[in-house]
Amino acid sequence: MGLPESDHPPEISSPAEGRPTLVPPSAASQQGRRSLGFARSLGWVTLLLLIILAAVLSSYLGSSARKTLIDGQQRFATLLADYLNNQLYLRFTLPAVRNFGRIALSRPEQYYALDQIIQSITNGLQVDGLRIYAHDGTITYSTIPGEPGTQRSLPSVAAAAKAEDPIFDLEAGMPYWQAFFQFPVKANTFRLRTTYPLRIENRLGSSEEKGPLLGVLEFSQDISADIQNAIRFQQLVLVVTLFGCGILFTLLLLFIRRAERALADRMEQEQLLILELHQNEKLAGMGRVVAGIAHEIRNPLGIISSSAELLLKRYAGADSVTTRILQAIYEEARRLSRTVNDFLDYARPKQPRMGAVDIHTLISQALAFLAPDLTGRNIGVIRPQAHIACLVAGDKDLLYRAFYNILINSIQAMEHAGILTISLSFKNNMLEVSFRDTGPGFPAEHLQKVLDPFFTTKDDGTGLGLPIVNGILAVHGGTLTLSNDPAGGACVKVTLPRAEQSG
Repeated sequence: MGLPESDHPPEISSPAEGRPTLVPPSAASQQGRRSLGFARSLGWVTLLLLIILAAVLSSYLGSSARKTLIDGQQRFATLLADYLNNQLYLRFTLPAVRNFGRIALSRPEQYYALDQIIQSITNGLQVDGLRIYAHDGTITYSTIPGEPGTQRSLPSVAAAAKAEDPIFDLEAGMPYWQAFFQFPVKANTFRLRTTYPLRIENRLGSSEEKGPLLGVLEFSQDISADIQNAIRFQQLVLVVTLFGCGILFTLLLLFIRRAERALADRMEQEQLLILELHQNEKLAGMGRVVAGIAHEIRNPLGIISSSAELLLKRYAGADSVTTRILQAIYEEARRLSRTVNDFLDYARPKQPRMGAVDIHTLISQALAFLAPDLTGRNIGVIRPQAHIACLVAGDKDLLYRAFYNILINSIQAMEHAGILTISLSFKNNMLEVSFRDTGPGFPAEHLQKVLDPFFTTKDDGTGLGLPIVNGILAVHGGTLTLSNDPAGGACVKVTLPRAEQSG
């Protein structure tokens, strides 16, 4: 079917004021995404806050776990120191005083007896570096060879000599944050040093009163494994929290994207409705204008047409110049009359008078009227046989005009020689009529504009033929589909509801 170049008439403004600004539907998705840009930013801010919260929570729980482990080690060290103080008093101090009159660790037998007692008590307890200091800070006993008899000036030893409770010092070979990224933590990286005052037990007086100071006990414990367990716990908390944050953020992003799509679809539908409303307003304004124009033009145009026809008959034998002028006046008057009728039909479509219409008969009548055009252009027609009833519910005159417009467009598109194929098929309760021609088909860039009113490439066309056909089919509950046949040419499909069969 021939489609000419675009010929847009001046736009008729709608009388409605305050009409909303129209946004192309293609921009609706971008506008929808922009409208949810705040939600996306909020999502990223939320993720950042969750990561910070995870880090703070991990740090707090790790610190709490580390403190709990160290407190447990301190309690153990306190019990061990109390037990050592008790056992040394009972198993070494009393026997040494009874047998030797005084304690003298410089004597090998006393030092050996003390060493045996300490080794039996600390065996398997991972206690090393155990020392006993005299009042002046001299090391009188040590599990490290070579230290007995030497002096060490340690603040903790002097403080423990004056205190009643043990003093604890945590010795770290590296910062805790550095140990967090080191796996595994090496042995002796973290040590707990305990300094405890050794006293004579007061078995006669009050249990709250402490006996005289015998010396100061010092020993160390390797708590690197416990610190590593605390770090593992902290790492587990951090990983689990970050994983949970990642899942929550992913779900949030999916929700935002789904909301964006839903919002974009809704905005696109809204814009389409606004555009349709705008178009209806334009058509309503055009209808009022066209009605006024038709009223002013129709009567004079009828007089001109009838007068030209009368003069043609009266001066049929006149000179050729006069005949050609009268013939041109008559034909242009008829063409202008058809144009006015097209405007009126599109602006004020008729309400159909519904009834049973035989499509076979309708197509036959239209083809019989167009027979001279078919013969003149050497166009063959392949049409279905009327062996089954093809009744549809509709207005015979309106449907005839619709099929006539489709046929004339197909014929004009083929120009010289061609084949027009008409086929019928049934889908559910609908009748489908297909018109295929061997013309050039629809240009791809015009296919979406063919049904727009006033879109035409014909020099003498109004661009209302197919829109009128589409309007007629719409009021009948049918559809009009335009496409290009893969084999070449245009394909027009019409669907109409079938009429209910009586009996």
